[in-house]
Amino acid sequence: MINYDLWIKEIMGKIMNCFGSRVHFVGIQGSYRRGEATEQSDIDLVFILDSLGMEDLAEYRAIVQSMPHAEKACGFVSGRAELLAWPKLDLFQFYHDTQPLYGSLDELLPFITRRDIRQSVSVQAANLYHAACHSYLFEDALQNLKGLYKPAFFLLQAKVFLKTGQYFDKKDALSTHLTGIDAQILEKNRCNCFSPSSLEADYRLLIEWASSLIAEEK
Repeated sequence: MINYDLWIKEIMGKIMNCFGSRVHFVGIQGSYRRGEATEQSDIDLVFILDSLGMEDLAEYRAIVQSMPHAEKACGFVSGRAELLAWPKLDLFQFYHDTQPLYGSLDELLPFITRRDIRQSVSVQAANLYHAACHSYLFEDALQNLKGLYKPAFFLLQAKVFLKTGQYFDKKDALSTHLTGIDAQILEKNRCNCFSPSSLEADYRLLIEWASSLIAEEK
């Protein structure tokens, strides 16, 4: 496992040394933020500058490539103005799944409404429905299952938030608010155990669940 604390300390030092007061925000997303990282996990950094140009991207790329385990680094990069003008249906998940390391994202909160969250669920469910059908028909159906079930976790977070007003960032906490097909979807997401013998059932579960979310929004 990567020594995450040392890695973050090193890259934050390089970022601040390079960009200084131009840094608007740095944060971490994904499994490292949730404390669920494994040896296969990427390090998902969010990096927001006052403004972003190609020269900035080149400098940031050089910083990332200078880091140990550089191949693990990924994430979101933007200028502040672009983030503030970002499609609102994406901001709910972005805000709640980002742990600040420097700065704050609270200025996004006025842009996040229940209507936007519902629209986000509808769009993500439609995309998931299409992706699952396409994968089953035309791609490596078994290989793709893990990637298809991954975004289901974020959909469940938004769905529970709309019902309870609470955002549960860990799967154990989220599971206590799920029943029926929602609980089955989360369990598949957690175990990541897919086999040829359950291929049909796993696709049926995912496609029928996505279909139900689309119908609910209608």
